[in-house]
Amino acid sequence: MDNQISAIGVLSLLETTKEQRESFVRSIVSALDEGQVDPLKIHLQVKNTEDLIKQITADEKYREFLLNEAQKYGKSFEQYNAKFQVKETGTRYDYSGCNDAELRELERQAAEISERLKARQKFLQNIPASGIEVLQGDELVTVYPPIKTSTTSVTVTLK
Repeated sequence: MDNQISAIGVLSLLETTKEQRESFVRSIVSALDEGQVDPLKIHLQVKNTEDLIKQITADEKYREFLLNEAQKYGKSFEQYNAKFQVKETGTRYDYSGCNDAELRELERQAAEISERLKARQKFLQNIPASGIEVLQGDELVTVYPPIKTSTTSVTVTLK
């Protein structure tokens, strides 16, 4: 990054409306379509941006500053062309101290069923494309492997 531009200066370039963001994306795709830029370099820049955003939003001090500032305006407010809300997110419950025998039994059963399900799925994945005959109850049924789909993409490991 150019030493002339501060981190805050770079972030300020990203204060955009929805339409401006959509236009930005179209410009990038158009530049790729016209061969003006290297797709690998663009993807690296996108992945770096994602990583920066992840690091910033995961930083406890950042989150503390953000919450303290937002609380000055109430639970919901509009500012900088955006709606901000202060609300509870990611609620979790810890059942370990409940001492509930029924819950423990249900969790045991769920774990057992989950393991059986994974084993059956693995079995089905290894069936030949022509299928195999399997006895289900009193009936002989031809069972086929699952249909496999995938997406080819490029992954990047940042260093």
